Amino acid sequence: MKSKNIYWMLIVCFGVLFPNSMKSQFLQKPTNKKKVSIISRKINLAYQESKYSVCADYIEYNLINQKDSIDVREMKIMLADCYWKMRNHSKALNVYREIYPHKESLPTQIKIRIAELYARNAEYSLAGEWLDSIPGYQEKAAVYKNKNSIASMRNDSLNWQVSFLNINTPYREFSPCVINKNLVFTSNKPLKVTKSGYGWDGSNYAHLWEVQISTIFALPEMKINVVDPKKSKEKASSDLAEVYELGDSKPSQDAVSLMLKKPVSKGTSDGIGKVVDGLSSREFNACTSSIDKTNRIYFSGNYPTEDKKGVNRICIMSGTYSPTGGISDIKVLPIGDPNSFSVMHPAISIDGNTLVFSSDKPGGKGGFDLYYTKRKNAKMPWDSIKVIQSLSTRGNEVFPTISSNGMLYFSSDAMPGLGGLDIYRVNLKKAIEGVGTIEHLDYPMNSSYDDFGWTQKDKEGKMGFFSSDRLENDDNIYSFINNPLKLFFTGKMLDKNGKPIVGGTVLLYNIKEDSVYVVKTDQNGKYRAPISVTSNVVVKAIDNKHKNDCFNTTVTYIIQHKDTLQKAPRDFMMDNFKIGFVWKLNTHYDFDKHDLRIEDIQKLDTMVKTITKEDVKIPVLDSLVAVLKEYPITVEIGSHTDSRGTLEYNDNLSLKRSEGVTKYIVEHGIAPDRVTSAGYGERQLLNNCSDGVDCTKEEHQTNRRTEVKVTGYTNVQKHAVDVDANKFKDGEKIHRSQLPDGFFDECDPEKALPLEVINDKSKKTNAKKK
Repeated sequence: MKSKNIYWMLIVCFGVLFPNSMKSQFLQKPTNKKKVSIISRKINLAYQESKYSVCADYIEYNLINQKDSIDVREMKIMLADCYWKMRNHSKALNVYREIYPHKESLPTQIKIRIAELYARNAEYSLAGEWLDSIPGYQEKAAVYKNKNSIASMRNDSLNWQVSFLNINTPYREFSPCVINKNLVFTSNKPLKVTKSGYGWDGSNYAHLWEVQISTIFALPEMKINVVDPKKSKEKASSDLAEVYELGDSKPSQDAVSLMLKKPVSKGTSDGIGKVVDGLSSREFNACTSSIDKTNRIYFSGNYPTEDKKGVNRICIMSGTYSPTGGISDIKVLPIGDPNSFSVMHPAISIDGNTLVFSSDKPGGKGGFDLYYTKRKNAKMPWDSIKVIQSLSTRGNEVFPTISSNGMLYFSSDAMPGLGGLDIYRVNLKKAIEGVGTIEHLDYPMNSSYDDFGWTQKDKEGKMGFFSSDRLENDDNIYSFINNPLKLFFTGKMLDKNGKPIVGGTVLLYNIKEDSVYVVKTDQNGKYRAPISVTSNVVVKAIDNKHKNDCFNTTVTYIIQHKDTLQKAPRDFMMDNFKIGFVWKLNTHYDFDKHDLRIEDIQKLDTMVKTITKEDVKIPVLDSLVAVLKEYPITVEIGSHTDSRGTLEYNDNLSLKRSEGVTKYIVEHGIAPDRVTSAGYGERQLLNNCSDGVDCTKEEHQTNRRTEVKVTGYTNVQKHAVDVDANKFKDGEKIHRSQLPDGFFDECDPEKALPLEVINDKSKKTNAKKK
């Protein structure tokens, strides 16, 4: 069963034709004896000949103009299939949504296809529902339906830096292969002597191209609209219209010339790289290369002849590669069968004695499985081919690559992932033995689109290239840099209501290194601090509004194949106010009055939402009562006046205002010793409305206010050494001496000391006991 876009790989790479039996479920049949119109015959003929871009144009025309009596539903089924095969996924999904709003008794292939379209659109729950009942896809369906699993996979890993490259064109570039100082890749961009494209998606046959790696550089990834060359011969501008282009979604040549800032003309190689010599004269395609240490190159190509049903299958060829002479001494490897199955996507080991490839050989578990063959040395023949059972699924495993350190990279559309083809890796030797652990590469290496064709520049896989259709559904080549792997200590900073504190400061004191890492919390209240050694640590959260919180724990540094996150033993709960924290009551006073306005007693306050458990609005003064009942704090009620009047008069007036608020909250159940009153008169104006300045009534009103200041706690509190949280920058590393003495003492004085000091204290204690 061929699912996903494996048809596309065969056609775009190799021009393979399929027997009509594969298409019979989509072909239209007249619903009556009326003569089928010319347009209907053209639709069927185009579909039979795999000219899907032409077929889609005819169907769209027919649907808009209603030229036929043929069943509209059947026509739309064929249209959706054309879009799928042309990889116009958004249009395919729109049509499938219309004709199949619910799961029906459909062919398994269509269910898988619809599920993958939903996954590409990040509608994972729907994708899981469509896959749920399909044998061999239950594990992938379970991941799609699990929000936590998808969120974990989509969490941007710090490992990878991915860049869009200047070698990409309006055509398809994929399957890169590093060969010495060159990058060999597959592209269907036209040669200088333009050959006519084929109708599958209106594009051209594929060839192997090569370019010096030193000339490759990163470009900003851009979303460029499309110009239809059939409808406009004018030069494209930067304001491009979204127009249908032969069922393809590549930008026009002129659009890419804008992106690359260099002239590009239709029908040329666009000046980036050149066709690998020795292959440009081939009638059909060459695709997906791999090379060993002796410069013996392996690649996929068409068999020279078709079988009896007109199917032109794919073989693996080998030749000798030279950066200056191209490929010579080309031979077909005797591991396929032109009348039965294809072999493609060769991956050769560095010593040239193990070959892994993808094949639809009858008897396999899925559509395309990974096979391997071995030989003792280059002079010996290849052994019989064997499937790698541990990597076989009901779907497709394709585009294998063997790294110099023995890791096998490949893509699968049936293993749990983010959608489409995802890249996985496993130790090749262990995979063949059936004991290898398969690892799914993190986002952004993988996406909800097709990701495949890995190649690396170094043994460790820290730098390299891969291909993906994540931009406009078009295959492009990206570079990657794998950053040094680290252990991160992670947790959250929350307030008393469990809401995240944004921009809070966390200081992690690594005792073994005797250094302090500073990290800030993100919009979700999360923090993440790097750890490079195994050590006891003291972790302290500070915030200018809340009282400090801290704990001590141990972190263990273990090098793994991915970023390792060690979770904190608990979240920081900033459940108390810091001494000195001030907030303003939503109250104001009439000029020269100290009485509380009736609306200030009845007016609803929103401040309480952030400092009490109840997410409701309550009157202003009642909200202050609620806060004092919830938190064991003592407060000062400080009132202020505007500048009109004498200093002495305003001091007395403001004090009366404070005493009015104090009286109210005491009468409502707050102990008198928890509240003090203060009058600041006009001494702390909020604007420039001082004596002699002409101000509006509203500006004077701003200064007539009452504020609440935290002065202490009603219960015994640990001693806290406070610092201004704003003085620290995210990501900086400081020495403990830059903090006040005793800063970490409230956490655990003993563990806050350097290890050598702790050990010295322990020795002295034991000596005294003796």
